[in-house]
Amino acid sequence: MGIAKNLVKSLQMMERRLPLYLLSIFMMTALNALFEVAGSVFMKIIFDCANQGSVYERKSQIIITVIMGILAIIMASIFMCIYNNEAKRMSLKLKMLVFEKSMKFPYVYYEEHHSGEILSKLVYDTDIASNIYSSRLRRVLAPIIFVAVFAVAMMIINPFMTIVLIAFNVILFLINALLSNPMKKVGKKLSKNNAVMTNILSDMIAGAGISKIYDINHKGVLKYKTVNNQYTVEQKEKMRLAALLEMFNSGFDLFCALMFVVLGIILVQQKFATIGEVAAIYTLYTSLSFRFLQLGKNFPELVNCIAYAERIFEFLELPEENKEIISKSILVKPVTQKEDAVVFSNISFGYKDKEKLFNRATYEFPANKLIAAVGPSGCGKSTLAKLLLGFYTIDRGDILIFGKSISELGISKVREQIAYVPQEPYLYNVSILDNIRYARKTASKQEVMEAAKLANAHEFISKMENGYDTVIINRGNNLSGGERQRIAIARAILKDSPVILMDEATSALDNESEQMIADSIASLKKRKTVIMIAHRKKTIQMADSIVEV
Repeated sequence: MGIAKNLVKSLQMMERRLPLYLLSIFMMTALNALFEVAGSVFMKIIFDCANQGSVYERKSQIIITVIMGILAIIMASIFMCIYNNEAKRMSLKLKMLVFEKSMKFPYVYYEEHHSGEILSKLVYDTDIASNIYSSRLRRVLAPIIFVAVFAVAMMIINPFMTIVLIAFNVILFLINALLSNPMKKVGKKLSKNNAVMTNILSDMIAGAGISKIYDINHKGVLKYKTVNNQYTVEQKEKMRLAALLEMFNSGFDLFCALMFVVLGIILVQQKFATIGEVAAIYTLYTSLSFRFLQLGKNFPELVNCIAYAERIFEFLELPEENKEIISKSILVKPVTQKEDAVVFSNISFGYKDKEKLFNRATYEFPANKLIAAVGPSGCGKSTLAKLLLGFYTIDRGDILIFGKSISELGISKVREQIAYVPQEPYLYNVSILDNIRYARKTASKQEVMEAAKLANAHEFISKMENGYDTVIINRGNNLSGGERQRIAIARAILKDSPVILMDEATSALDNESEQMIADSIASLKKRKTVIMIAHRKKTIQMADSIVEV
């Protein structure tokens, strides 16, 4: 029942293009079958003519049969092109759905799930699940259509032989179907272990430097080896089931061929069939038997793909970040003044299964000033930033931006008001120009350069061989920590939001880099509200006001 449900779900994703997709499968298969029937009819005519010596009398039948075969194969090729186009279109759509979904989760999802797990869904699971559209469904439906066309043709030629031969092949299919459930279970296990291996490999590559320094590569290798061994065991089980299926199919095919020879001899001797009929049915039966074998073999493979599709559906049905309301808080009367840019009003919040970090706490950040949020490690400074950005939902109270509740504004408008500079800025593997321009896609190069000048980044960028066209390598390994941070600040400036939020942006920098960034921040506070989560004395000293967390 689950298999059928998930198959229907997969097909429903094609929406209005589903009828054309199914029609193309039916038509190209039926026309190919018709071509083979034409060949068998041609053989019957030739054998009967040879036996009865009347080729001229059947001249028109031969011409019609040949024309029918040629037209069938031409039309089948046209529908094959349509099918391939629709299958590729759907495979691309599935990949895009998974990619887009992976960008829409609440922040907490990314903290609780490894990036390798998402990569496994996008690269591995979608590739196998998309095989439903590109090959597996067709390979199950095609034998059924072939068998239906062949069965009709064979029944017309000789009903008795047809019934006996089809009965043997039905038994073959039923036995093959019994192996589909074990194949599905093995497929799901393989998918899960592949995700785990991707996670481990991703960690080892990302932390290659630390692994070498502390000589912990062997631990990652050992863990990878353990999971890989499990994966190998399950892969062997899948191959064992496939080999068992192949062995049974080959043996049964040989048995059916022998039965056909015996049955054909008896029917010709008893005058229940002509040599031409036996020859025609033999050619059709060979194809029919092969299609039954293909059906038995391909059905478990389709089930395996459906198992991966089921994992994709589970992923696509996970809750997304709420774009409209990010606060489930009990609204209270705001304690704010007009000059306050950001106010955390009587908020309560705690991480899942942990003590509350904030219990009816209130913090006020005045507009157009540099405010330092300070406090001991673990007090919740960075959590305040995440609450303001809507990464987490407060349990009680309210957060106001320029006097408006974030639950009223909605997450998109809240984030429009804030430019964020994290402690470890993320730079993409594109040019410096594009990295800064991510803040505002429509910005001109001149606007990007002006933002870089305000961030004290223009000078070092201009000295590079390719200037603003320099491509960032591996998240910024070709830049110093201060250079990366200044590019991130330039990006924040270009966004031109009224609030700039910096999470310990200078904590890992040398004195020279820190001074440059301090100069950048000093120029910003004249026209922006700059909130700095800080613990360095120098950062605190340059602040207009301090908020104790």
